[in-house]
Amino acid sequence: MVTPGYYPIRGGTEAMVKSLSTELNKRGIHTDVMAFNMDQKWKPKWKGKIQRIDGITVFKIPGLNWLPVFHSPKITLGVNLIPGRFTQLLEEYDIIHYHEAEFSFPLFSFLVKKPKVLHLHGIDPDFFKRYYLSRFMLTHTAGLYLSITQRMKKELARIGIPEKKIIHFPNSVDTEIFHPREKKIDNLILYVGRLTPDKGLHVLLKSLCYIKNSVHLNIVGPPDWDRVYYRNMLSSIEAENRKGRHKITYLGRVGQAQLIKCYQKASIFVLPSLYEPFGVVILEALSCGTPVVATYAGGIPEIIKNGENGVLVPRNDPQGLAKAIQQLLDNKDMMVRFSEIGRKWVVKNFSLEVMAKKLSEIYEEMFLR
Repeated sequence: MVTPGYYPIRGGTEAMVKSLSTELNKRGIHTDVMAFNMDQKWKPKWKGKIQRIDGITVFKIPGLNWLPVFHSPKITLGVNLIPGRFTQLLEEYDIIHYHEAEFSFPLFSFLVKKPKVLHLHGIDPDFFKRYYLSRFMLTHTAGLYLSITQRMKKELARIGIPEKKIIHFPNSVDTEIFHPREKKIDNLILYVGRLTPDKGLHVLLKSLCYIKNSVHLNIVGPPDWDRVYYRNMLSSIEAENRKGRHKITYLGRVGQAQLIKCYQKASIFVLPSLYEPFGVVILEALSCGTPVVATYAGGIPEIIKNGENGVLVPRNDPQGLAKAIQQLLDNKDMMVRFSEIGRKWVVKNFSLEVMAKKLSEIYEEMFLR
């Protein structure tokens, strides 16, 4: 598994790499991880090391930031870092599984003749249509492409990747770890995600003034993705708390055990994203039996079926978001129904066990070609 960043960097991609690697190793498919040696995104260290993290061997590759100040894909073409020596390590493996549309590792290992998979966790199709060199790198990186949504699968085909090379492979969650347990706390709302504008936390905070009930909102997410936005959100949280009507608690970055307890205790999980390729946190919430209110953004409608296993609202609509939250707060039977149906839906369609089995079959077919 080759990914730009790994622990201590945390995000949806990093979580998926860890989960899939762990499960594949359990199945007897020896799986290691390779990433740049950096504790913050795009701030690499020119020093390599090998670590064992949660039972997985992780090769941390040194890197140089060839454009230290500005990381615009229009300029970098998705090649953000210059790696140190690493290709000799790849020669020891049967299959190379890249993650993300970030081409630092793929470009510098282009001559390594191994079966390659590119696992795309989110793309901007308009960007790749506009810039030929980036499109060329995308379409020539791998022999097989994994798309986390059906929508993305169609976008990749329009960009120029043959449909026979694209497999729909949604994100997954370990339903044995993320499971219902603790009694729900009334009027406790949970947000989990990066503190960046595209995740829409500001929309959720604005929606609070339209909610009749007095609620407690727990916010979980790292502060270091967008410092300006983070400071603005802290100011908004302080202002809302001073009003005394609702209570907002910013928990920051938390470990997995605490995160699971947050899901298990919350009565409603809200993801107000303006842009969202998939939304692993939705799977985590549903797996813990927590009803979800989310937006019609990206791949979210492929997980949440409005009125069946959750509620969907338009993006950037504080009043609409508040109305959906209020609907659930006023209807306990609906919350119980969404909780039960959501858990079953995830176990059947998005469990780590199901997806790891599918991935092992993909690997086997690639290796036998």
